[in-house]
Amino acid sequence: MDDPFHHPAPARRRGSLQYARMPSARSRRTRRIIASCTLAVAITACNDASDVATTAPLSPVTVTPEANDVSGLIDVGGGRQLFAECRGTGAPTVVLISGKGNGADDWHQVLDPADPAHDAAGDDVGAGLGDLHPSDDAVFPAVADFTRVCAYDRPDTGGGRSPTATQPHSVDRDVNDLHDVLGALDEPGPFVLVAHSYGGLIATLYARTYPTSVYGLVMVDAASELITDVLDPSVMAAWDRTNQATSPQSPEGVQLADAFAQIDTAPTMPTVPAFVLSADKPYRTDLIPPAKAAELPTFDNWLDAQALLAAALHAEHITETASGHNVYLYSPAIVVDAIRHLVDAARDTTTATTD
Repeated sequence: MDDPFHHPAPARRRGSLQYARMPSARSRRTRRIIASCTLAVAITACNDASDVATTAPLSPVTVTPEANDVSGLIDVGGGRQLFAECRGTGAPTVVLISGKGNGADDWHQVLDPADPAHDAAGDDVGAGLGDLHPSDDAVFPAVADFTRVCAYDRPDTGGGRSPTATQPHSVDRDVNDLHDVLGALDEPGPFVLVAHSYGGLIATLYARTYPTSVYGLVMVDAASELITDVLDPSVMAAWDRTNQATSPQSPEGVQLADAFAQIDTAPTMPTVPAFVLSADKPYRTDLIPPAKAAELPTFDNWLDAQALLAAALHAEHITETASGHNVYLYSPAIVVDAIRHLVDAARDTTTATTD
């Protein structure tokens, strides 16, 4: 869902957890619309990571030898492929994990600095508004200036570059896919994982499953299993149903309750340096029916869960971001600064160990 998977905001273009949203008139142009919370039909979930509805013919990845840049479909085994791109040099490698429905292209975009959405009290971008365009100031190109960075498209996200798969799906499939992509790319760990919205659940389970492969975390208004501590069970159930629902405009469906349960039973989270960056512009609940908004998590619920996540990770919690759910679009420099801090810390640690 474009807005945090938890916002009761209308459908927008950036992949985030689906909250209550209404399709944006600009969704086709940006390819980031989030499904409306009013969707009634959900595809039967399949928890097996190998359940792929369609597999496109494998095509060669594009590699620029002089820069070692990568962009294209990556063979991840079993006749499957996923789109991935990497740029830059240096260690540690930064891995960008998009929110629900979004792909690698999101990390190349920014909200125009002159756009009125910056001055709006609410999250206009999450409501499908705002002038979004590629920029060298965006997270992906900015990080590529000082270290290696990779991003990828999950099935049914972004521009449809990765083959489709059964939806809705479980978070362990995403963890397996991420592990397979990084292995196929032969990217060395440990990694700095940068996760937005639903991507926070992928990063959390990945770190618990492969603790030695993660150096640090940057959680960008990311979802966590801790939100269950502040939600009424009926609200949790409604939110789960909303995010499992799919449509042609928003084909990715995710199983939140199952993801929370998997994380709760996974090994303990490793102790790694972390940042939690939280939105301070609330969702536009005025754009959805009041009865529907009442069934979904509130912005206060989300902020409470963000505080719990920061405490659990012993993370620096940055709450003044001048941003809606998609912090990386509103304030990319804040995200880049957090990443740079972890990259520098990792290099300092490596130097000290070597010495």
